[in-house]
Amino acid sequence: TSENADLSDRVQTLSKSYEELIIENENLAKELKELTKTSQNTEDELTARINILKEDLHEADKRADNSERQVVYLLKRVQQQEDLVAAYMEDYKGTGQFIDDSMNELIDI
Repeated sequence: TSENADLSDRVQTLSKSYEELIIENENLAKELKELTKTSQNTEDELTARINILKEDLHEADKRADNSERQVVYLLKRVQQQEDLVAAYMEDYKGTGQFIDDSMNELIDI
């Protein structure tokens, strides 16, 4: 009967639609798996990059500490040189006065 034929056609249409949905679901599952894999790879890459940047930052901190120590050392050396120059200047003033006094004595003779 025509009613049975209509129902049969509807069952076939629904079966096709169901099969298409199953295939689409499988494709979406594969795509999700790929995206998850890609996401994990991206996360791993970002984690690796972050770790490298952390190591670089640590090395830069070490170099900065070393540079700071070198600057402090050089500043101390400059201060020592300035102190030494000041001492020489004092010695020179004393020597200069001695020379002046000696010259005056020679002139007086």
